[in-house]
Amino acid sequence: MTDDPSPEAGGAAAWALLEEAEEHYRRTIRALNELIEEIEAGNSERARMLRGALNDLGKAAQTAFDERQRVERRLNAESESEGGIQALDLEQARLEVGRRLDRLRNTLDAGRVSGGVE
Repeated sequence: MTDDPSPEAGGAAAWALLEEAEEHYRRTIRALNELIEEIEAGNSERARMLRGALNDLGKAAQTAFDERQRVERRLNAESESEGGIQALDLEQARLEVGRRLDRLRNTLDAGRVSGGVE
């Protein structure tokens, strides 16, 4: 692999990293959907075990969205194209992840999760 210090190469590398991160977010949202479906079906053992991880996931998602915005601003500033770089609706994505995490927390807090063996 060759290290190319040009702005074009840096922009391409940044976009590749962002695309990889966005795929990770999509996988995370799919996993959240699966977990929500399990809870709704009454299979709540895994959700109970992951309660702390849900809080951590919310914090990590916010950090990732903040970083995505920072990189996007930098790429927009460096872009020479007339229209700039097309932005994702990060606010909408953040709200959707937050809504799903809240839904899981509410389900856990409402006592709909079986006590089971701890």
